[in-house]
Amino acid sequence: MTAGTSSDNFLIESTEERARIKASLTAQEKVKLYKGMLLTRAVDNALKQLFLSGDITYFSKPFQGKGFRSLGQEAIYGASLRLKTGSGYIDNGVYVGDFAAPLIRDLGVFLSMSGDDVATAINAQAGKSGPPCEGRDFHLGDFSQGLLMAAAPLAIATCTLIGLALSFKRKQESRVCMSFIGDGGTSLGEWHEAINFAAVHQLPMIFCVENNQIALSTPLGQQSRARLFADKALGYGIKALTINGNDIEEVASAFKIAADRARFGSGPVLLELETMRMCGHAHHDDMLYLGKDPLLSFAIEPLKDKGYAHQEQFEKWRQLDPIKLYEDKLIDQGTLCQTKAHDLKEEAKAKVQDAIATIKARPWPRLMAKDAELVFKQPLKFMSKQIRKTEFNFSQDGTNYLQAICEGVRLSFAKHKNALVLGEDVGPPYGNSFMMFKPLMNEYADRFVNAPISENAIVGACVGLALGGMLPIGEMQFNDFIACAMDQLANNAAKTFFRLNRSVPMVMRMPYGGLRSAGPYHSQDTSSWFYRTPGLKIMAPSTPIDAMLMLRRAVDDPDPVLFYEHIALYRDPKIKQDFKAIPHHNIDGASLVHEGDHLSIISYGAYVHVVRSVAEQLSLAHGITADVLDLRYLTPIDFDTIYESIKKTGRVLLVSEDTRVGSILQSIACEIGQELFSYLDAPVTVLGSRNIPVPYAPSLERDFLPTEPEIIDAAIKLINF
Repeated sequence: MTAGTSSDNFLIESTEERARIKASLTAQEKVKLYKGMLLTRAVDNALKQLFLSGDITYFSKPFQGKGFRSLGQEAIYGASLRLKTGSGYIDNGVYVGDFAAPLIRDLGVFLSMSGDDVATAINAQAGKSGPPCEGRDFHLGDFSQGLLMAAAPLAIATCTLIGLALSFKRKQESRVCMSFIGDGGTSLGEWHEAINFAAVHQLPMIFCVENNQIALSTPLGQQSRARLFADKALGYGIKALTINGNDIEEVASAFKIAADRARFGSGPVLLELETMRMCGHAHHDDMLYLGKDPLLSFAIEPLKDKGYAHQEQFEKWRQLDPIKLYEDKLIDQGTLCQTKAHDLKEEAKAKVQDAIATIKARPWPRLMAKDAELVFKQPLKFMSKQIRKTEFNFSQDGTNYLQAICEGVRLSFAKHKNALVLGEDVGPPYGNSFMMFKPLMNEYADRFVNAPISENAIVGACVGLALGGMLPIGEMQFNDFIACAMDQLANNAAKTFFRLNRSVPMVMRMPYGGLRSAGPYHSQDTSSWFYRTPGLKIMAPSTPIDAMLMLRRAVDDPDPVLFYEHIALYRDPKIKQDFKAIPHHNIDGASLVHEGDHLSIISYGAYVHVVRSVAEQLSLAHGITADVLDLRYLTPIDFDTIYESIKKTGRVLLVSEDTRVGSILQSIACEIGQELFSYLDAPVTVLGSRNIPVPYAPSLERDFLPTEPEIIDAAIKLINF
């Protein structure tokens, strides 16, 4: 097979070391590798058979399930042979070994690291009660044994791993993370962000590219112009090897070398494994790829000239079947005989059939818990159902909003030795793009971790850091940029507890908002994007004291929190508060910041101050008194406080700077109409910005945002209805 590297010396040294490792393999290890490949193929065959037969039933109807096979790629079982994996790395019930993020072709990795847990592997497809995730996903993993769950967005786990690896490095733990991706997956931007992040931070990682010649149906030449994927390592400044991915001893030795290098501080290694997918992309694709559903055995049958697989290429790799090659090698060496090989195959099939029998007997899972309990480790509950009145009490000599957030971080650092800030330009000497953390640079310089410009890597790393026992405070330089990391936030951070039943204590700080003429990419309110994303809590304080206390609460929370900070409030000289009032300040739920009887006005963020001004004008000029509610929490919404106010006033006006269409306030309005219809004396009214991008020129932004005169007019119309 071809060998490539980003360093000739590394290639020479690794070639010699691989030979030494292979020579050191014991007969017991070799038989283990052979048995592992047999078991991988036996499970593969069983998964396909379950798909075809419909033996798993739901209300007497066949349930095929979703499934993927590893046919031809079983040698990946050898990756963990000489790594820190397995039951020997459980300390007081906690796994302390190396981690891997296998993908859909990596059944062998899962089996090798899970102690050949066949039942869990099959149940991923069957969807019955029990691991891997109580039927909540059909992907495979087991965090308790160092296996992140695979996902359809292929690089989700890769970005998570960089955070895990960073946690290992910061805690000086001698542990390695292994990312697996196919040739097609290397085209993903998230994968590039992750490998670059890992290289910059010299993380203990292995990036394995399984070059199986085709991505679903897209051939290599349409995926990359590089002859070898390992050649790309040069662009990241890391070492790389291309090896025969069908030679299980070669796989085992290469992973051992890469792991040792990463483990002892030399940074990531890219391993390219040349192999070929000998089946369709998924169970349903076999007929297209192969021309028919294949015979299910330990052999790979020749290709019929009907499918989209390349005939000559397929036959070449069929002759390199990793199981057949290794079986012949072990027989030649005298480590194995034909009779023993036959017995081991029967043993593998029997083990699989036993697992299937237990799975068939399992019940189907149900969603019996409340929604919040399914997506949060600790659902946020507001203790008091009484309206909480808050006096703003601003002081010219007080602390401004920006300083309050800095103080919240400082106090969180003092309380939690494992807390850190991760983002672009957050570290010395800058202290973030607003110079927010400049006062903390001397005392806590090592807690501020600069990231490359890579939003996916930042969010994914925060998930991994949280899973690794850290308390990450991530920063989007501007909340608008979270669009670049939508996958990592909505599909990773938000779904991790639901899928893995693992707490993800992370904060993502989201500077946002208009009122500053900053244009369409530095002014949006993106909170509504995530309001309907289960698994994310959202906070949006409007005052310095709230900002400081709520940020500390967010850091202490065991679930992902999006912390929206309005940039226009950062240095507003009118929005300063004396922190002596903190001991008496309540941050439980929404707060009443202005009291009245005729109308309820609801807002959050900077517009709380706008509508509070409106309420004072309505009282002075029109004799209309209004409750002004500052929501403070956008997920969950404190509906009890909202309802108490509306039951008193009978009228409600919701105001924010977000576009009205699809806003959080529009959703709240729907709930009010449904739950309080009999209490309403006028239509529920929502005011928001125009349904266009945020414009730049001050004159245009004024036309875009709701103005005080417009809010006053809307309030008077409600009173006169």
